Amino acid sequence: MKIARYEFAEGARFQAGSDRTNPNAVGEHLELLRKREHGELTPEDVVADARNPNSPLHQFFEWDDSEAAQQHRLGQARGLIRAVVAIYVSEDKPAVRTKAFIHISEPGAPHYREASHALSMQKTRDMVLQRAWGELMQWKRRYQDLAEFAELVPVIKQIGAKIVSSRKG
Repeated sequence: MKIARYEFAEGARFQAGSDRTNPNAVGEHLELLRKREHGELTPEDVVADARNPNSPLHQFFEWDDSEAAQQHRLGQARGLIRAVVAIYVSEDKPAVRTKAFIHISEPGAPHYREASHALSMQKTRDMVLQRAWGELMQWKRRYQDLAEFAELVPVIKQIGAKIVSSRKG
């Protein structure tokens, strides 16, 4: 099989100000790096190449070390928030283990909320479900061609149909 062209994945996030109009140039350059490195592409290779201002990859990175450090710390903070699990208990049910905080993608004000609170309000619950559905669709597109997961595709379609019908009703 031959690659016809490259595109950026849906929902991909990039450095502010980076030119997203030519994913093919980025994909071809990454392929060139992979071939140059004997078939293996590593993040270290990509960053080393991107240091050159003439590289098509350069614009996708923050080169101000203070800003890059702050972005890295924010990424670590997001990871820390996502890593915390809450154990909910009640007298009449077994303990339930779930994420303590859920990301709410409000336009202009993304944040995290305590999970049960976020899921108890229709607006934020809808945001969470919409994000989860989008992630599931990305997973399906990525893995639907693997025979080991073929049985899941019809199940995902059924869930989608239920979601659509519940929104209408």
